[in-house]
Amino acid sequence: MKNNNYKAVKRLDYRAPDFTATDIELEFNLSDDYTIVKSTAHYIRLTEDKKAPLCLDGEDLELHSVFVDGLVCKYTEEKGQLIIEDVPDEFDVSIENVIAPALNTTLMGLYKSCGCFCTQCEPQGFRRITYFLDRPDVLAKYKVTIIGPESGCGVLLSNGNLVESGEKQGRRYCTWVDPFPKPSYLFALVAGSFDLVSDTFKTKSGREVSLQLYVDRGAYERGLWAMECIKQSMKWDEDRFNLEYDLDNFKVVAVDFFNQGAMENKSLNIFNSIYVLVDPKSATDTNFFNVQSVIGHEYFHNYTGDRVTLRDWFQLSLKESLTVFRDQEFSSDVASRALTRLHAVDVIRSAQFAEDASPMAHPVRPEEVMEMNNFYTVTIYDKGAEVIRMLHTIIGEDNFKKGLALYLDRYDGKAVTVDDFLSAMSEASAVDLTQFTRWYSQAGTPVVTAKWAYDANEKKLTLDLEQKTPPTLSQKEKDPVVIPIRTSFLTRDGKEVTPPELSANGIIMFTKDKESFTFTCDEEVLPVLFKDFSAPVKLDAPYSDDDYKLMLEYCEDPFIRKNSSEFLINNYVKDHLESADNLPVPASIIEAFSHVLSDKNGDPLLTCQVLNIPPLSVLTELCHKIDFDALHTIRSFIEKEIAKALFADFSNLYAKTKATGSYVYNIKEMSKRSLNHLALKMMIVKLKDDKDEDKAADLVRDHYKKSDNMTAKLCALTLAVHYDLLCKEELLKEFEDKWSGDPLVFDNFFRVQATAPSEDTVKIVRKLMKHPCFDKTNPNRVRALVGAMALSNPVALNAKDGSGYALLSEVVRDLDKVNPQVAARILTPLLSFKRFDEARAELARNELLRIKSEKDLSNGVFEKIEAALNS
Repeated sequence: MKNNNYKAVKRLDYRAPDFTATDIELEFNLSDDYTIVKSTAHYIRLTEDKKAPLCLDGEDLELHSVFVDGLVCKYTEEKGQLIIEDVPDEFDVSIENVIAPALNTTLMGLYKSCGCFCTQCEPQGFRRITYFLDRPDVLAKYKVTIIGPESGCGVLLSNGNLVESGEKQGRRYCTWVDPFPKPSYLFALVAGSFDLVSDTFKTKSGREVSLQLYVDRGAYERGLWAMECIKQSMKWDEDRFNLEYDLDNFKVVAVDFFNQGAMENKSLNIFNSIYVLVDPKSATDTNFFNVQSVIGHEYFHNYTGDRVTLRDWFQLSLKESLTVFRDQEFSSDVASRALTRLHAVDVIRSAQFAEDASPMAHPVRPEEVMEMNNFYTVTIYDKGAEVIRMLHTIIGEDNFKKGLALYLDRYDGKAVTVDDFLSAMSEASAVDLTQFTRWYSQAGTPVVTAKWAYDANEKKLTLDLEQKTPPTLSQKEKDPVVIPIRTSFLTRDGKEVTPPELSANGIIMFTKDKESFTFTCDEEVLPVLFKDFSAPVKLDAPYSDDDYKLMLEYCEDPFIRKNSSEFLINNYVKDHLESADNLPVPASIIEAFSHVLSDKNGDPLLTCQVLNIPPLSVLTELCHKIDFDALHTIRSFIEKEIAKALFADFSNLYAKTKATGSYVYNIKEMSKRSLNHLALKMMIVKLKDDKDEDKAADLVRDHYKKSDNMTAKLCALTLAVHYDLLCKEELLKEFEDKWSGDPLVFDNFFRVQATAPSEDTVKIVRKLMKHPCFDKTNPNRVRALVGAMALSNPVALNAKDGSGYALLSEVVRDLDKVNPQVAARILTPLLSFKRFDEARAELARNELLRIKSEKDLSNGVFEKIEAALNS
């Protein structure tokens, strides 16, 4: 039974534990129907209160016995705790309990799926395995013995080093010892049958590390890129931060049933298969890029998260945002800095800005929460990474390295706080970071208003800045934050000038509510603000269309160029929201796009990024009250007008970028394919507008049939479905026949249809939920179908008749009983219903109330709905 007390936990209520555990021995006796767990943990009293009982966390456990120092003891079980009174200052507790992994659909703790036993313990899953102090500030050394079932589990894995293995009574067993103390959330166990991709890595000090990557049977080839990425990650962390791997083995396991993308358990990383298994025929360029990024992210946690961990879950950004920054830098160095940066900015300016404007707005270090799983947000991960990036900008690369080295050395083997990290950075750099900490304590997106004037007589440009962070639900008043503004100045003929008052690194430090900065310039210039998106803020500046075209043409900074293109579109959208039924030709946008297309020296990667029209989910952030119909109409109109005006350019681009050889994954070829697919899309838009249905279908069909890789085939399939081409059913059938036996690839079949921008998509999604390959207990299937519609298809979700809301509500209510973590995640788009028009807002509100009325609603779903209704 769920414990629905719906009570928030507050950061300031933290208190140190009365006891800690120094060592724990675990024995798992696995079987198909149940698992017997035996644990013996050594506890030490930390408090002066000799009467304080030992209170251990547990959930859904069948308790068989409890012993203290080998003797039967008195205990009570209540409210998810095992309470043992009258314990000495130092003692052992031995517990035997039974769990049922095969029935554990939450995928938290130990669960079994597809014949594989697997754990996920972050944030509070270990308590579903056995009674223990399941909190991140209790670090213990683990010894784990796994006794496999009679068949089907040839691989038995846990953290650390293998010290013993063999057979007992016809059953295989392995014993693992992890020499590094760790919190329970980093415990891992995997048992099953896998193919093994193995390799070695020689560290900079000459140690040879055994690398083992466990993948589905028959998926060996698909694991080779991930293995290469592991080696890249290990070398990069040595080269960039002098961090050498610290054990003799590093293990990664790929599983299909997983709530998260991956988990950084010490020396045994567990990954969602989508971030491991790739090859050209089954995975896209984006999949290859993401595997490299996520492999890096989890490996980098070995120090920033594992060796130094969290005091409490309110410090989650301490490990996640720091490691996101590190994985972004890794991808920048080994793949593409421009692409990595632009992808990161896209996340901030779409999902994160939307979260800041929603009832679930929270600081990077939150103050309270009801359900710990609701902590795993774009604010904590991605905005937090931008905060780390600002810190890096302010103190510089050398000081950042010194600060990180000091932090890792000072707190090795400890559970710490954001303040401890900032203290180390401040000490190493000799920079006062007191005001900077407001980025961790204040919710919301700061808005920077900029104005400037040039005095020709004085040859001075005055830049006036004002910052204001809008009130959020729990914070009405905001203090000014430290905002580093990377700046340059452009003359009207496109030359960059550097006034003597501008710092050597081009950074303006803006720290007050209002500030003015004066620069000496021989002629009138245009300030180019927030190059490289130097702070996660919104900029309100009086740039004209001509200004944006100037920056688009002459600025080398990838973000400024893409931003200029986007804001030409944003300005047009904002100007015509009230008159979407009578739209003029977007001449400035077409002119800018034409210039980009005609630039023969342009970087293909950046060209493609600049020419992408922002999706509807990004454009909604232009409105306080969202007019979905007008936004969709305007965006579609812009796309059609660009396609018609520049059809010849796109046709030439498509021909010029056609593949001439077999698929190869690298950034150069990825960029070429991206341009080719963008050109094909715009050609289809024009042909559809001309009602040349046959030619459009023939073009896409030919692209699909002649392609040798999933990137190109999926492009064609998406165009066929999203633009309702005559070849749609043919290509869907061909894809289904070929890939229905491969769940990871077949998720694309669901995703492509779920993201078609049409209100009719709701009916299609409902129908696909009955498809034999859809499984509501598998998070990947749910995310690919219902999640894709909810999170990536505003047109379908916000259908005028409320059918999208009704379907999402139905799925959330059903899924909450099976996997509440996934249910709470896909519910997110409904939380901002008060920004919808009156009719839609009422329909969405009714569905939220319907969900809230469910018996035994999970804390995670309840917390989000309550915040939305009371905002």
